[in-house]
Amino acid sequence: MAQSTPTHVIDVESEISCPADKMYDLLKNQLTRLPVIFPEIYKNAQVLEGDGKSLGSVRRWTYVIRMSTYLFWRWMRSDEVDDEKRAPTLSVVGGDLLKTHKRFDVRVVVNQKGTGSVVKWHIIFEKVDENDPHPDPYLEIFDNIHKKFEQHFHK
Repeated sequence: MAQSTPTHVIDVESEISCPADKMYDLLKNQLTRLPVIFPEIYKNAQVLEGDGKSLGSVRRWTYVIRMSTYLFWRWMRSDEVDDEKRAPTLSVVGGDLLKTHKRFDVRVVVNQKGTGSVVKWHIIFEKVDENDPHPDPYLEIFDNIHKKFEQHFHK
């Protein structure tokens, strides 16, 4: 009988100096621009299904983690968008990450704070096996991606 693994939840929160609406627009509508904004990590982006913006759209990214020379890839689908709360939700539906994770979902909430914003990454994942590695490299990417977005906005 297959053993069940627990669901893990991790929250990463950061403040940035760009307005919440701009950050939300980038997260909701411009994720295929990651290779332009964050070329150190993201090498390629493609829309596989949909228009890349609407619910159900599936995007594929090719990327490197922690200075690896190996190119990883993942497919993420837009599962939910809450415009009022500025909160898109993405689910990994294919790629290397699913070799070690049964589930990997990311919900981002962007709140206005003064002239900037607070970005909260809510990561929900379930490992294939509890001995599989923790997704720290991905958490580092999420923690740093907002900084790249911020630099992009101030160009």
